Amino acid sequence: MSGQLPLMPAIKKLMDEVLSGPSNGDEIEGALAAERKLVAQAKKLGLFVAGSATQKYMQAIQDQQEVMGAIADMTIEIYAMESVVLRTQKMVEQKGEASAALAIAMTRVYLTQSLEKVEAAAKKVIADVAEGDMLRTQLAIVRRLAKHEPFNTIALRQQIALKTIEAGKYQLT
Repeated sequence: MSGQLPLMPAIKKLMDEVLSGPSNGDEIEGALAAERKLVAQAKKLGLFVAGSATQKYMQAIQDQQEVMGAIADMTIEIYAMESVVLRTQKMVEQKGEASAALAIAMTRVYLTQSLEKVEAAAKKVIADVAEGDMLRTQLAIVRRLAKHEPFNTIALRQQIALKTIEAGKYQLT
């Protein structure tokens, strides 16, 4: 709201996109496509929640500590998600997908956990800023933005554990 970041235009663009329905124009291809798509969805979710809170509270949003805390938690988690994906993508580009298999497994487990945290924080904020039909509509949007093909985290954790045991220690090279 202070004009330091172009947040309001981004929120407006996302709100227009959400209201117009899902689009197929944002397909992501290449290495770690599913992971990068998950990060993009998490960013949209964060913007949507920030926009909803801003619409309700306007300038008084700075006084809503719990709402701001939840939005900050989402932002931090989304930043970490993107950092993990970018580091793994760099590793894939340098060493190849086969050599980066452990890093990819760890990335997928982390993304799964992080998206759950982001979605939980989003629901907390939406429950505060909306009620009745608007609450149901906004929760449906949250579900749509958080919707993804889940990674098999049980198999991924077993793969990570096996590699850790084989190495005799916990170290990612």
